[in-house]
Amino acid sequence: MKKISSFKNVINNYDYFLFDQWGVLHNGYKKFLKAEKCLEFLKLKNKKIILISNSANPSLQSEANLKRLGYSEELFDYCVTSGQIALNNINKDIYKKYGRKCFPLELSREKIKYFDLDCTKNIEKANFAMIADLKDGLSILDFAEYLDKIFKYKLPLLCANPDYLVHNNNTLSMCGGTVAQLYSDLGGTVFRYGKPYEPIYEDIIKRMSIKNKKKVLVIGDSLNRVTLFKLTINRLFDLILEWLTLWPVWCFFPVISQDLDMM
Repeated sequence: MKKISSFKNVINNYDYFLFDQWGVLHNGYKKFLKAEKCLEFLKLKNKKIILISNSANPSLQSEANLKRLGYSEELFDYCVTSGQIALNNINKDIYKKYGRKCFPLELSREKIKYFDLDCTKNIEKANFAMIADLKDGLSILDFAEYLDKIFKYKLPLLCANPDYLVHNNNTLSMCGGTVAQLYSDLGGTVFRYGKPYEPIYEDIIKRMSIKNKKKVLVIGDSLNRVTLFKLTINRLFDLILEWLTLWPVWCFFPVISQDLDMM
């Protein structure tokens, strides 16, 4: 365990900084000003900044949301979402192996449109099931019957947002990752693309041409995401857990950081 009093104390050790968005850079409604100052400082040091989100939306929508919140596109080098990685891989992982007919679990019309899904409400005719961002107020009980049915027909489940919970507008709501994890525990096949799973990190490594993974620092707001990532890839990394000062004046975030070592 390494205790750090200021984020500035570690930046010289790294070249690439992977920032979670929700809870670290903003709360969905407003940006954190001290976090913005942190990004500005890193750019002055010529550091590469990658913004990561488990949103099921494409990356372009995430970038538009950051702009709406007041973040300049000059403050980051790459922005990527779980939804974008799912889009990038759905043909290889789902269509070619199982078929194109989708049984939607709480999918909005918007999600169906930009994933260009061929949906059916008849599970017997479906080749796979898909879940993304959920509306507030749902519980795992709302999906129990559906999970039993898709498990009966051995359908793979594509989860475009692997988060378990989200704190939104002072309300803690369930995300698609909770449903996906239950289906996995039942023995079902699940495809997950965002944090803490490998596909989103593999995309970043390729896109940013990262050669030395010891020069990468991942910054988030949840121990759950980082420890799951460690278990998923079964690799050792340097785990640092502490209340870190992203900027040495009054502003604190709960931050998890790790050396990204996927070799």
